[in-house]
Amino acid sequence: MDSCAKTPETPSNLIFSQVVFIDIPHSYPPAAPLTCCYTVTAAFQPSNKDWVGIFRVGWSKTRDYHTFVWVDSSQDGTGHQSEIRQAVFNDYYLPKDEIEFYQFCYVDGAGQVRGASTPFCFRKSVEQNTESSPDDNLLVVTTQVSSGRDGSRTELCLVGERG
Repeated sequence: MDSCAKTPETPSNLIFSQVVFIDIPHSYPPAAPLTCCYTVTAAFQPSNKDWVGIFRVGWSKTRDYHTFVWVDSSQDGTGHQSEIRQAVFNDYYLPKDEIEFYQFCYVDGAGQVRGASTPFCFRKSVEQNTESSPDDNLLVVTTQVSSGRDGSRTELCLVGERG
């Protein structure tokens, strides 16, 4: 008997990679609805009992989610496995802290994790406004960074002269 025979992949390895989250940024704004995109492999058939949850990195059980949304079963009507699907989270239910890292997990109706995203966090973003006037010879870029109770900071910089 050959003791070096290749061990087949375990079912848990195959199951965990059946949903792939795509284009996950490093951070999301905490006060805006969040849309995550994912695809499913041909080996997986989604159902209306499946859900996508936001989990703090380090979770150990599927009930450790912070929030979740049910999968939109109407997205499954076309039969195209490679089509991009979406899960939309209301901003009210998103984590408010900016320290922890989170990830999306796709959980099927039986409670099995079918896919997980790369980690991300929730951070207030930098807003940028551009102002110019036809009479002015300069363009002003205003950057606003929220500092919580300290208010906001505005930076002006000369970008170039108008011709």
